[in-house]
Amino acid sequence: MANQLMVYDGTKWIDQTPQVFDGATWRSAPPLYWDGAEWRSEARPPQEFPAYVSSTSALFTGGLAELPNPPDVRTNDFLVSICAQQGGETRNPRLLSPAGVLPTLYTLRSGIRLHIAVWPWEPSRGTSTVWDVTGSPSTAVMTLAYRGGDTSAVSLTPVTSIIEHHAVSAVPLGASQDYTTLYAALTVSDSLTGAAWPDGVRPRAQRLGTFGSQQISLLTADTPGAGVSPGALRLDTTVDTAAVATITIPGRSDGRPTWILGDGRASVLGTTTYLE
Repeated sequence: MANQLMVYDGTKWIDQTPQVFDGATWRSAPPLYWDGAEWRSEARPPQEFPAYVSSTSALFTGGLAELPNPPDVRTNDFLVSICAQQGGETRNPRLLSPAGVLPTLYTLRSGIRLHIAVWPWEPSRGTSTVWDVTGSPSTAVMTLAYRGGDTSAVSLTPVTSIIEHHAVSAVPLGASQDYTTLYAALTVSDSLTGAAWPDGVRPRAQRLGTFGSQQISLLTADTPGAGVSPGALRLDTTVDTAAVATITIPGRSDGRPTWILGDGRASVLGTTTYLE
């Protein structure tokens, strides 16, 4: 029996496993753990398309950028931390907390550095994310939480692509991958006030720089992976620099085919296809 408690009375072992009454009979009490919001006896089953929960974001000046995690994060939620800094020292590591997480680093031709880290959260990993951004005059940090991911499929390379553009008002998006695809767009402009994502891409958190100042803006959105590009992010002004990262939040397939209605490739049904 799993989690069985046996006590030796001097002559033999006696089963002392705690039991609970379920209204009809006594049964072994399931082991419990605190997931950050409630006591659970087992982890939530992974879903094919992990779902966005919430996010936090802030702008920083100074050597350290510490951002609290989303307040409703739970054990096994995937956290995606995005840090964009305007210059500063190049020493590594940049991610100070949580320890043991390897971020992806991309340096734009303008000198701006984009750091992205993805990891499954648990209480021992703390309540905030800390980046070392020594020497950066301005830093934008954002953390997003996704629930229902497959923690057994954690990748060392969750960022599948980062593409940079210059002097554009429309930023092409990379091909979405399996499971949930998160797009993180970074722009540098003094006049950006908004943007429009293509159909089928759901806007999530955004942090715009101060109007009139050449500052970083971060915009995020997600979509189910279909293997093709969903289109372009359209900005309300021409920006000096724009980069978009494509990030995969791993899920677990239930073995059944998935049609993404409205997608030109992933919503094509065969002549013998029936929807339940």
